[in-house]
Amino acid sequence: MRRFAFLLPSVVLACGGAEDSSLLGDGGGGGGDTGTGGDGSVTEGGPQSCDVTRCAKVPDGFQVVSLVDANTTCPTGFDTNDVVSSPAASDGACTCGCNVTTQPDCTTGNVTRYLDQSSTPMCNYQATTLSANGGACTAIANGPLYLQYYHYATNAPPPSGGVCQFDATLDPQKISSSKARICAPPSSCQGAVCDGGPVCVKQDGDVTCPGDFPNKTLVGASATAECGACGSACTVVGQCMGTLGFYTDSGCSLGAQSFTADGTCVTNPASAATGFTYYQFKGSLKSATCNGTPPTSTATAKLNGATTVCCRP
Repeated sequence: MRRFAFLLPSVVLACGGAEDSSLLGDGGGGGGDTGTGGDGSVTEGGPQSCDVTRCAKVPDGFQVVSLVDANTTCPTGFDTNDVVSSPAASDGACTCGCNVTTQPDCTTGNVTRYLDQSSTPMCNYQATTLSANGGACTAIANGPLYLQYYHYATNAPPPSGGVCQFDATLDPQKISSSKARICAPPSSCQGAVCDGGPVCVKQDGDVTCPGDFPNKTLVGASATAECGACGSACTVVGQCMGTLGFYTDSGCSLGAQSFTADGTCVTNPASAATGFTYYQFKGSLKSATCNGTPPTSTATAKLNGATTVCCRP
């Protein structure tokens, strides 16, 4: 890559021709050659001063410009386009993190129950295991069921399913580049580029430089990077919660007695005389995370809006 150490003097465009833009002056009806002032600026003269062929033959598809240091001021009348080149990504520009793309399900599986008959909460005796059944109102086998024990603890089923993957994230703070500036003469007087700094041509995209302009610099509006695939599998680790309710009707709406399915041993508030014939478990996901060691991702630096600038030696 080239270093930018070019200086452009201020150019005052005053090329002749009554039909030219105001940048070109009034022309005065003359057609003489243009001279160069002591400061390098273009003095008034004829159309010959705007003829770019006096200093370069611009290849088809290219535009004549100058490529200068970012601190250099473009001549008066030139378009200024600040660009960057030489993009680079430092270590750790791309990191891999695991994301849960499909949440686990907590409405199926086994709901375990524990109870005790002591005067202090222990819940050390396992009772009948019930099926979550996707939240359906379900008949109690060999019912009715009497909750005559003092204390109860209910555990939600483990989560089922779920999908996760490692995704790469780019840290823009770890992308660097070099600053530069493109100075483009007005289309009505491209020859003005001949009276100052380096004569170059440019074309959008990453293209091959023509033979007369062999020194290539790829520039762009900004620098970024592409992160490579993380390429490693992970598994979902989740935790379910919910409520187990007992009912005296097939619609699970009457005689409700509910327990939070978080494994806590609680006092049974139900009457020992009530016989429950149906139950319903309403489960939900408490948390879901990923299990696995994050892999690495390679950052490939690139330019946004790449443009090829080709300069003469």
